[in-house]
Amino acid sequence: MAAYGKNMSNTDEIINQLIEIDVSCGESAVSAEILILGGAALAILLEQYDSSFRSTKDIDIEILSTPNREIFESILRRYEVDIISGIVEVPPQEDFSVGEKFEVNKEGFKNLKVFVPKIELLACTKIFSKRGKDLQDLTETDLLLHCDKDTLRKLVDEYKDYTLMLGSPDLNYHQFDRILEEKGI
Repeated sequence: MAAYGKNMSNTDEIINQLIEIDVSCGESAVSAEILILGGAALAILLEQYDSSFRSTKDIDIEILSTPNREIFESILRRYEVDIISGIVEVPPQEDFSVGEKFEVNKEGFKNLKVFVPKIELLACTKIFSKRGKDLQDLTETDLLLHCDKDTLRKLVDEYKDYTLMLGSPDLNYHQFDRILEEKGI
């Protein structure tokens, strides 16, 4: 097994950890569809644009489906993968529909279907967060530069009406317009 908790500085390291999980799934006769979020998704998406990204120590996922959740979750725990169901308030899981996500490395996995969200949806997970790392991703990476501005603005306007913590001054949403202006978007 790889050294978990160690910085993964490129997408190959992320994919290799997912391949190890895929092999363990095969050994346990379990399959799953997962959505990668957080820093790992950012790395995978920004690599498509030859943009730099920060390293990440973990892989955050949303389980989209699996016939045996208990076994699959035990495999994920072994590899220190974080299941973030219910932590991301917006976008809701149903917004990660087939047209709103991309499959990763189709040929490399036998037991997993691995997806990342469209870049605008990933940006929204960071905009509607209070985490400093998410604010850093918005300000210090090219994430927002690669988003379609109109699509992103529409999503942000929609999601703000469903965000319970919108009144919190720590929410990255309150810095969104300033960040866009600083980036010339």
